[in-house]
Amino acid sequence: MKFKKCSALILSILLVFGLAACSSNGGNGKNNAAAPANQSSEAGGNNQSDATAQSEELKPEGGAKLIVWDGKDGVPFLKEYAKKFTEEYGVPVEVQEQGAPEQMQKMKTDGPAGLAADVLVLPHDNLSEAVAGGFVLPNDFFEEETKAEFQETAVNAVTKDGILYGYPRNMETYALFYNKDLVKDSDLASWDDIVKFAKGYNDVSKKKFGFMMQLNNFYFTYPFFSGYHGYIFGKDNTDPADIGLNNEGSVEAMKYFQSLREILPMEAADATTDVKTALFQEGKLAINLDGVWNIGNFSSLPFKVGMVPLPKFPNGETPTTFAGVKAYYVSAYSKYPNAAKLFARYMTSKDALLKNFEMSGFIPARKGMENEPAIKNNPMVGGAIQQFEHSVAMPSIFEMQQVWAPMANALELIWKGEDSKKTLDNAVKSIKEGIATLHK
Repeated sequence: MKFKKCSALILSILLVFGLAACSSNGGNGKNNAAAPANQSSEAGGNNQSDATAQSEELKPEGGAKLIVWDGKDGVPFLKEYAKKFTEEYGVPVEVQEQGAPEQMQKMKTDGPAGLAADVLVLPHDNLSEAVAGGFVLPNDFFEEETKAEFQETAVNAVTKDGILYGYPRNMETYALFYNKDLVKDSDLASWDDIVKFAKGYNDVSKKKFGFMMQLNNFYFTYPFFSGYHGYIFGKDNTDPADIGLNNEGSVEAMKYFQSLREILPMEAADATTDVKTALFQEGKLAINLDGVWNIGNFSSLPFKVGMVPLPKFPNGETPTTFAGVKAYYVSAYSKYPNAAKLFARYMTSKDALLKNFEMSGFIPARKGMENEPAIKNNPMVGGAIQQFEHSVAMPSIFEMQQVWAPMANALELIWKGEDSKKTLDNAVKSIKEGIATLHK
């Protein structure tokens, strides 16, 4: 079985894929009337003062102070832009580095203890778990503005059971970054071409590699499964009783994945984000499979960087990547929910998202930003948009959280040379056991 691909592509440069977890536009906001579908992208204004004017009715609590959690790639922007929020509202903000998995785990313990963040940054596939755990509050006060100003599919991604929870920030997927001084377009035409190039470029003794990717992270290895007709859950990722990660296609996918050790002779655990990024920035890694959030990081290197979608596999199939929406969420445990809602709104203004793109490469989920010069003129954005055409949303059902760890373990073993079929069978068994515990 193959995932259902979206057909509504390139509605704008910012959103070119549909999300499998789309839901209704209802909510618990101050007015439940849905925003018109053709609402102008200018609704809500073009600058920070307009965003502030819209929030005049909502005031931060007296003595409010906020803690905000985000992953490593989002922290630099937050630390800089939070100062502007503090200047405008008089609310101190402390930004702490916490990845999404750590945030979800800490909410279970630190939330009830009053130690958790007031604002979280999470990918859309964590929303089901966050809602089930009672971790997040609805985006109620700014519901109308959010629906009017952000792409419909982004709004749907952060909506659960008809209730809008998130404040959409950016769209994500991944593709191939490459050093234009080292790599020709013809070297990227197919995976066979990538392998051929890497064989000629590699010099492991000097830490020079033609190609590198995170090898034990299912998020990045999913294209191998999709390119060989493997799948996660049946019925377009809505049926956890049907798991396709050990079907015939998945086994073939992992055999091909395993063969790439010839051009990347290192342990899976050693191909970390930090190692890979450093090698690429130093000009020692020529082709880097990584996320579009690195566009900002790679825009000021001493060499020109290009970005292209993943090419076809030897079987002639075009791989599909995961895509997602990251958003701000207000913690249900926050002592200062008004201040937290204001912060989430402030950080998703046009000015804030533009600054975030310039610093981090995050492609905004807000309407009408495709013509901003910083976005329009970036040579990497085009490749990202092309990859969005061949992307599907990460499964957002609660059971997806049981997939990551068993698959990470399986990928490490397969990369070491273990039998693909046996290893995937064991991984699926572990996934099923994990899912079973959720329903006890």
